[in-house]
Amino acid sequence: MKMKLYCSKTSPYARKVRVAIQELGIADSIEEVHGDPFTPTPDFLIANPLSKLPALVNERGDAMPDSQLILDYLTSRYPGLAPLPRGNKRWETLRRTKLADGVIDAAVTSILEKRRPEGIHFTPWLDRQAETIARALDAISTEVSFLSLEKPGVCEITCAVAMSYLDFRLPYLHWRDNRPALVAWVDAFAQRPSMQKTRPPA
Repeated sequence: MKMKLYCSKTSPYARKVRVAIQELGIADSIEEVHGDPFTPTPDFLIANPLSKLPALVNERGDAMPDSQLILDYLTSRYPGLAPLPRGNKRWETLRRTKLADGVIDAAVTSILEKRRPEGIHFTPWLDRQAETIARALDAISTEVSFLSLEKPGVCEITCAVAMSYLDFRLPYLHWRDNRPALVAWVDAFAQRPSMQKTRPPA
């Protein structure tokens, strides 16, 4: 019996998991079930009562309702991603990962706000998210030399997915301006087969 991944082709949270699955070489062991958390199916709600994507159901029927939980589970079972380093570098890597996760959160929050009728968009809230994204990217930019292209881990995947999502959904933020080293890294990482196979639809 295959594992089942409830996901969306446009969700950055789901894409983190989908990229990791490709990097781990276990795509043949997992069935993707594409859906919309705003119109959830009963089986999806059983897997994730929170009605958020992604959710993973393993071979035993155990459900995991969060992208980080899924990544922790998969990387504990399958080798292939770079492990967290030890000592201070571990916390530095986790910090970069959280910054990239914060970029994703702020971007998704902005998209959800823009789904409201235009007349009731809360502009100060959107401005705050844009400023949050800019600060986080500036911080990651100063440490881009620590991001690997040869053997990525969860940190690299999260960073690449975050910035790819900005290209996809929030190009008007012009995040690429004045961050040449980070842009070069993202563009190089985007050529990996795992990123190519999980690109959102045009």
